[in-house]
Amino acid sequence: MFCPYCKQSIPDNSKFCSCCGSIISPDPVPAESKKFKFFKGPSDGGKSYAAIMTALMVFPATLSIALDMIFHHSDGWSTYVVATVIVGWIVTVFPALRITPAPVSALICLFSILAYVAFLVGKRIETSWFYQVGLPLFIVAAIFISIDAALLGSGKIKGLHFMSLLSVEVALYFVASEIAVDIFKFGTITLGWSAILCCFCISAVALYEAVSYSVSLRKKKRKNYYENNK
Repeated sequence: MFCPYCKQSIPDNSKFCSCCGSIISPDPVPAESKKFKFFKGPSDGGKSYAAIMTALMVFPATLSIALDMIFHHSDGWSTYVVATVIVGWIVTVFPALRITPAPVSALICLFSILAYVAFLVGKRIETSWFYQVGLPLFIVAAIFISIDAALLGSGKIKGLHFMSLLSVEVALYFVASEIAVDIFKFGTITLGWSAILCCFCISAVALYEAVSYSVSLRKKKRKNYYENNK
């Protein structure tokens, strides 16, 4: 029989591998066959903690909105309170749920804090450009970075495939940027320069994937040659 982990020949009915030391179960499952789960269900303790913290944070948020509407007939200072409560919930509750890998949870918390700071800056300078162009593009960039970190952390994408992913994200970001600027300035979407840049990005993806395919074929051919000449 062969070890399911290091692929070396070992005596039949062995309980452990004499080469790599791995324990051989009756029905062993190679480590590479285990599927990585990006989203996981929270534990009972995490659910209880989230429920308690959510209940505690709902009260100040709703109270601030009610008081603001009663005395000022608008949502002035209460928006700051609600934004603070939302960011506080993300930072204190989301990591405890452990529904995503730790690096991704940390990135989500970081971007929520940065978005909160951007919200305060936008309120301070009172410009529509910030909300219609700057903030949406910031959110898109945060989503792309979170996806990249998750894929790299899980090992699902490597080498030139990651460069292909980056090229696709850059193309989408160019399109999103021109759409946001067009809507802000003209009220309509007239794609121009972003479409040209997308052509370059698509060409780069095709080149990366072609090189990656050629390299994988060469590796496979070399592996078959060594196995056949042992």
